[in-house]
Amino acid sequence: MINLNTVSKLALFILLGSSIFSISIAKDYLIKNATVHTASQAGVLKRVDVLISDGFIMELGKNLKANSNTEVIEAKGKHITPGLINANTQLGLVEIDAASSTVDHTTKQKGVGASFNIAPAINFRSTLIPQNRINGLTRAIVVPGFGNSIFAGSSSAITLLSDMSGMISENIAQHAIYGVGGARFNGGSRAAAYSALDKALKEANYLRHNRSRFDPGFESHFSLSIDDLDALKPVLEKKMPLIIHAHRSDDILRMIDLSKKHNIRIAIQGASEAWVVANEIARAKVPVIIDPILNLPNSFSSLSNRIDAAAILHNAGVKLVFMGKDWQSTHNGYLVRQSAGNAVSHGLPAEEALKAMTINTAEVFGIKNYGQIKVGMEADVVIWDGDPMEVTTNAEQVFIKGQKQPMVSRATRLRDRFWNLSENKNKAYVK
Repeated sequence: MINLNTVSKLALFILLGSSIFSISIAKDYLIKNATVHTASQAGVLKRVDVLISDGFIMELGKNLKANSNTEVIEAKGKHITPGLINANTQLGLVEIDAASSTVDHTTKQKGVGASFNIAPAINFRSTLIPQNRINGLTRAIVVPGFGNSIFAGSSSAITLLSDMSGMISENIAQHAIYGVGGARFNGGSRAAAYSALDKALKEANYLRHNRSRFDPGFESHFSLSIDDLDALKPVLEKKMPLIIHAHRSDDILRMIDLSKKHNIRIAIQGASEAWVVANEIARAKVPVIIDPILNLPNSFSSLSNRIDAAAILHNAGVKLVFMGKDWQSTHNGYLVRQSAGNAVSHGLPAEEALKAMTINTAEVFGIKNYGQIKVGMEADVVIWDGDPMEVTTNAEQVFIKGQKQPMVSRATRLRDRFWNLSENKNKAYVK
């Protein structure tokens, strides 16, 4: 049995840091007799109980006892996982793609690239948040789109709560693009795109060591605005990763060389041909962020795309992070689980697929105390009615930071309202 009986809750809060004080006191829950997918070295545990108290996983073991203030949830035959996270969404930044007034993820403003911060635009009351939440997604990386710069700006990490307490970090990573996308912003050539990235990092490094000498009036001295170069400082100080969108295998290797040259942490997103250079990526300890369901080339940069790429990368020792189905990764961001299931069906171990939607993402983006069913972790927990990697499995109950979430969305309300028109008392709906 794993427990914290010998450690006071106060001591636990001190160990976990001051962030605990931003969490409202949650009710205690004891989930009994579940199959627990820990996403840790403990692997899968059978017929195990999980005690959630004050927002954290407090105990994990068999035959745990509940006190009078604890709600007991019988989960025999059910599966438990950490709440899932999608590494590439625009949740809260878009409601209806065709309605520009509801789209906030991209700017064309001159001089605003790396300095673009989407956090103030995130709408936690978006109808997309509860729809993803009831399907097992409890956290998300919210990313900017590319406007007129090779740098898109900084992304945020959120929990899928319907108020502003859902913000985890307003600046979690910086985003750039290489390959054909980067060439588009730099005269049409990868060579010019590489030069632009290299020059920007050099200038940002120079500026951070000589900041007192420059103000916005000196912007003509640099290839980017002062604000953009300042925004790259956390990347150069390794406080956040630079997420580089690249697909072609040689593009990926050039970005790895660039990261070594400037001594920065990177992750490769998209990475259609990453499996071709899997060993080189593993040696460089560079994570890849992929949608494993994509297996067809959609450009000349992804001619070698294949459905078992995730398994090949894992076998080579590459850390995997999953994003969802590329064309609907926001409105249906929870479908990251479907993509993961496809990776499992093509050779990736199921527990590694789970890690790619939980703890791996947390580690790459620096999110603390989340991503595993483990004592001391924040209680982002999902109870599933079957194998979590099966597409027909549904989330029965979702907890975020130990708070039991209502399994209701706009879609479920519409379903319930119009399920049986003959019983609807409002005559306007009766045929």
